[in-house]
Amino acid sequence: MIQILGIVLLVGGLIAAIVGLQDSFGLRERAARLFFGRFTRRTLALLTGGVTAAVVGLALLV
Repeated sequence: MIQILGIVLLVGGLIAAIVGLQDSFGLRERAARLFFGRFTRRTLALLTGGVTAAVVGLALLV
């Protein structure tokens, strides 16, 4: 049962991280970096949440 949860977290985390990475190259993010010098909250949440979920999922598999 724990391994199934690990697989779900790993796959879901990787998908969220990829979406966050793609979002970081969008026009809205470029404009935000130009004016504010950083990413928007949505992109940061997708990247950090996705990577965290993937790491937890990988830890559950091992």
